[in-house]
Amino acid sequence: MSFENIIQNHSLTYDDISLLPNQISEIEHRANCDTSVDFLGLELAMPIIASPMNTVCGGKMAKTLSELQCLGIIHRFNSVDEQLEEFTENGLLISDYKAAAVGINLETETKRIQKLADAGIKIFCIDIANGGSRMIEKFVNNISNLVKQYKLKIIAGNVASYETTKYLIRLEVDAIRVGIGNGAMCSTSIKSGIGIGQVDAIIRALFAKKDLKSDVKIIADGGINNPGAMCKAIALGCDAVMFGRVLAGTEEAPGDVLKYNNQRWKKYCGSASFAVKQEDKKYIEGEESLVPYKGTVMKLLREYKEGLQSSMSYLNSLSITEFQNKAEFVKLTSHSFDERKPQI
Repeated sequence: MSFENIIQNHSLTYDDISLLPNQISEIEHRANCDTSVDFLGLELAMPIIASPMNTVCGGKMAKTLSELQCLGIIHRFNSVDEQLEEFTENGLLISDYKAAAVGINLETETKRIQKLADAGIKIFCIDIANGGSRMIEKFVNNISNLVKQYKLKIIAGNVASYETTKYLIRLEVDAIRVGIGNGAMCSTSIKSGIGIGQVDAIIRALFAKKDLKSDVKIIADGGINNPGAMCKAIALGCDAVMFGRVLAGTEEAPGDVLKYNNQRWKKYCGSASFAVKQEDKKYIEGEESLVPYKGTVMKLLREYKEGLQSSMSYLNSLSITEFQNKAEFVKLTSHSFDERKPQI
């Protein structure tokens, strides 16, 4: 009976846990904390990746992130020539900090990878909603020769369970996006009943990685709306976080600045919403909205870096690895969560 299959554990979100400040810190200033990580052959100055959404990461965003030694994945909602143009017009072909998203159509997307790989793109994100699908297995097998020939790195996802993480690890992908239904513009959980708390999803994925003794990179994708949530994701053991809404509304995000009620805004929509509209279908697991204009990415990410450095300093950690090894968490009640918020 299906009702007998309900797992009794609570499904935790970032708001349900907090880092325990149980270290005696010898760090004089948070600026001494090094937020860099190794990620798919790159040294990221911060473990931050831009989501391959059409209202988040185009060439301009990817260029700015590359200059900050972070990674932008240029979205796939255009032709391969248009996608390649985003790289060339923004001078990204000479940078190591570049990546492209692709779908899973065996014919068109294999050709897309071939053309982008010929231009020097090495990191590809297979951008679909359900990473626990046999279709992704067919696609990965289909491009295996290209992966070997060009020495490509493959990011796949999204998943939110132990079993589907193991599935992708066994397909020998290099990084896995973890999170289903947690994105700000994602309505998958509401419309399909699918999804779990993001912390729960991360924990399940990390257990799969540990049990298979894998060196796959785990990317926390979704649910992050402030620097503290990012700190928790990294402290849990994620190798990087993926930003969608955080970067939406910035100067570098695709789209024009709109003026409404004497305030500046930018459009932000979920990838599923945009993709489905392109195909003229009716059922959409993604929303659209306006987000306040936020200014430059550099200013925004400075706040996130300082938040991570501050968190690391509380745990007397000069590196991300040290931070993850020392991190301990407590579960929060609703009252303890409310108590920690500024009382304004």
